[in-house]
Amino acid sequence: MVILAVIVITVLCLGIGAGTLVLADGRVSAAAAAAARAASQESAPQAATQAAQAEAENVLSGPGNSCIPDVEVDTSRFHAGGRVDVTVHCRVDLTVVAIAGFPAHRTLSATASAPLEQHRSFRSAS
Repeated sequence: MVILAVIVITVLCLGIGAGTLVLADGRVSAAAAAAARAASQESAPQAATQAAQAEAENVLSGPGNSCIPDVEVDTSRFHAGGRVDVTVHCRVDLTVVAIAGFPAHRTLSATASAPLEQHRSFRSAS
């Protein structure tokens, strides 16, 4: 019974860990897409960066999520007809399921791009 209990607990932790990673990956991808979309609606690179960071934090602040995102915003092509690229990194805590062989933490990343309108004026980075 003791051996069976250890096997059952390990399998449960494996399932919980895998599920946690899948859900966290989906949330990080959604945060990157929302952040890119929010950045593309701004008129200046600095405002785009701030909007992207705020939106990523907003998406990842929901219940069951203990991730504080690290957001990188590439505004090098921030001009009419250009695009903005956003990369979100999130460190997921897996210490609860470490018995199944998971590392204590895992960093997930997602990148998304959003086009900037062709017929719209944008301010420079100054």
